[in-house]
Amino acid sequence: MKRLLVLLLFLAGGFAALAWAVMDEQPRAEPGGRITRDDLVWAKQLFEKSVPRERTADTVQTLELSVEEVNRLLNYAVVVKPVHGVAADLESGKALLNVSLRVPRNPFGEYLNFSAELSQQEHNLVLSSMQAGSLPLPSFLGRGVLWVAQRWLRQDPAYTALLESMQGIRLSDNHLSLDFHWRPELLTLMERKGAEVLVGAEEKQLLLVYSEFVRRTMARYPDKSQQPVREVLAKVFGFAQQRGGDAAAENRAAYTALGAYVAGVSLHQLLEGRGRSTRRAPPVLLTLHGRRDAAEHLLIAAALSANGGSRLANAMGLAKEEEDVQSGSGFSFTDIAYDRAGARLGELGTGRRAALVQAYLASLSRDAALAPSFADLPEFMPEAAFVRRFGAVGSPAYHAQIEEIERRLADHPLYRQ
Repeated sequence: MKRLLVLLLFLAGGFAALAWAVMDEQPRAEPGGRITRDDLVWAKQLFEKSVPRERTADTVQTLELSVEEVNRLLNYAVVVKPVHGVAADLESGKALLNVSLRVPRNPFGEYLNFSAELSQQEHNLVLSSMQAGSLPLPSFLGRGVLWVAQRWLRQDPAYTALLESMQGIRLSDNHLSLDFHWRPELLTLMERKGAEVLVGAEEKQLLLVYSEFVRRTMARYPDKSQQPVREVLAKVFGFAQQRGGDAAAENRAAYTALGAYVAGVSLHQLLEGRGRSTRRAPPVLLTLHGRRDAAEHLLIAAALSANGGSRLANAMGLAKEEEDVQSGSGFSFTDIAYDRAGARLGELGTGRRAALVQAYLASLSRDAALAPSFADLPEFMPEAAFVRRFGAVGSPAYHAQIEEIERRLADHPLYRQ
């Protein structure tokens, strides 16, 4: 009996010592912050830089990442509750990866920290050493932990596809180069991963309800016809009134469904993981003051604003216009004006005036009731013409145009504060 007691005490002491060695009071890797829609826009744009212009499948592309970008992507990719934070340090031919897990309350520590050193061998990374807390793990145990982690991550289709597309990794000080086989479905998988991260189950169902209502509404019009956006908005927001739910949440879903429609994004394919692509051409085109581009800018900006803040919508609108200057389609203050109107519309429709905005949109009967006409503003200016007339973005002449846009919006009954 005494021997059994001694053995139990010895085992208890051993487990306590082990727990003391592997548990820590502080995490080695701090969280990267809550994933926002800005992060998803950044991740997608970062990836798209390496997409071949001709989008030919199975071409080998290279993605160049700084250590800051690597860490931002790591915290974007590992969005699970037990993971507190992930951080990497990059050196020439070597990477040190720290992962901190939050564990249930116990006497030994709040975090379980894993550190792994990875070495570059030819074009791959291999595990050199691993430790849990202050306890070095035997190589076979470290490989076992890595195998379990790989098995767990492979449950995610986006991770599996990215892993299978990788061709090689090169490490240098604070820099990583990643070679991968380009496949068109990679962007679709990233979009679906972003939706999975950001959209909860209840919000997903609401978005699908509005997406289906928009689809049925558009099906009533002749294919490839052009219809006034005010008419569609009145139907969608009349539907929102009939549902009688939280006005801000209903409006947000309505804006998102409409913005997705004109942008050619299928919410059903995005949120339910069906099909190889989330893109589709809208069967019916919408117009505002007789212009398709005006309706598209307003609705997409409203959707962005309702989901991520009007500053993001305005910034993306301006970024698009600066791209247009470079690409040849030209800078347009008209497009910026409808971006700003849409950003304001999204903000107001999800704020304290949500119910009033919902009722207003449900009763639309004229284009002028939705937004002022900005057709007289300068547009279609190539870079040389823009520079000659306005100098640069942010110049006094440029700001005078922006102030004129804001003045017209402030005088409009829908956007008046």
